[in-house]
Amino acid sequence: MTGEHSDLQRGLLAPPSSLRFGSKRLAGIAVLAASSIAAILVSRTWAIVAVAFIAARDPQSSSQLQQPQSSSQMQMQQPPPSPPPCARQIWVIRHGEKSPHPAPGSPEVHGLNATGWSRASHLARLVESGHWPRFVALFASDPGRPPFALREVQTVQPLAALLGLPVNDSFAQSEGEQLAAAALLAARDRCGAVLLSWEHCRIPALLRALGCGAEHCLRCWPDGEYDRVERVELLLREEPSGAPAWRVRAMPPAAEGFGGDVEGYRGYECVDPAHVATTRCVMPDGTELRPPLRGEAPRVLDMASGREA
Repeated sequence: MTGEHSDLQRGLLAPPSSLRFGSKRLAGIAVLAASSIAAILVSRTWAIVAVAFIAARDPQSSSQLQQPQSSSQMQMQQPPPSPPPCARQIWVIRHGEKSPHPAPGSPEVHGLNATGWSRASHLARLVESGHWPRFVALFASDPGRPPFALREVQTVQPLAALLGLPVNDSFAQSEGEQLAAAALLAARDRCGAVLLSWEHCRIPALLRALGCGAEHCLRCWPDGEYDRVERVELLLREEPSGAPAWRVRAMPPAAEGFGGDVEGYRGYECVDPAHVATTRCVMPDGTELRPPLRGEAPRVLDMASGREA
C-alpha cells in the first residue's frame, strides 16, 4: 500500500501534459510582457531625457511640449498685428490775438489779449473733441529772448495742460531753421502730429525750412489773419538703393474756426523795415518780401496794402 500510496501521490502531484504545455505558454507571455514593459520604460526614459535637454536650451519650448496647448492659448501666442501707420504731421499756427495799442506796463504788451486767451482755450477744445489730433509735441518761441514775446507760449498753454505735455520753448524767433529740424525729428521719432506756435512774419520762412514750397506756404500773413493753419506731412519712401528716405509733402491749409476780432490789424506789419530783415514771403501781388542782398537798397512797401510805396 505504501508503494501504491506513493504512486498515487506522484500521480496527483505531477502536472498533466496539458498543464505543462500551459505553463510554458504562460512563461512565454510573461517574458514578452516583461520585454514590452522594459521597452516602454526605456522610451519614457528617453522622452524625459529629451524634454530635459530641450528645457536646458529653451525653457519656454519645454513647457509647450509638456502641456498641450488649447486653441485660445495658441491664439494668444500669435504675434500682435502691426500697428496702423501714424500720421507724421507738423501743424504751424500763429499766436493768438494781441492788442494793437496796449497800455504801457500791461501784460498785453508781450502777451495775449482777452480774445487771444479765448482762442487758446478754443484750440484745446478742438483737440479734446477729436477735431484736431492729439499732438505728441508742442513748440513755441523762447519768451526769454528778443523780442521777449509771451504770446506764442500762452497760445498753447491750455493745450499743453490738456495733453500733459511740456512746451518746448528753447528756440528764439531767429532760430526758425533749428526749430524746423527739431520739429521734423519729433514727428518722425514720436510718430504723430507736432504743433508749432510762431510769429506770423516768420512763419513763411519756417515753412520753407520745413520743406514746404507750395504757394500757400510762402504767402505773407496779413496782420489780421489768426485763423489760418499751415500743415506739412512727413512721408517715408524707399530709395532705389533700398535705403529709407523721408520727404515732406504740403497739405492743404486749414482753419482754426474761431474767427475773432481783427480790428486794428488790416495791413501788413511784416513790411516794416524792422521786420523785413527777418521775413521772407510773397505778397498778394507777387512781390517777394525778403531781406535785401548786400549792396541792395531795401524795398519800401506800403504797410496797408503790401505794395510798393
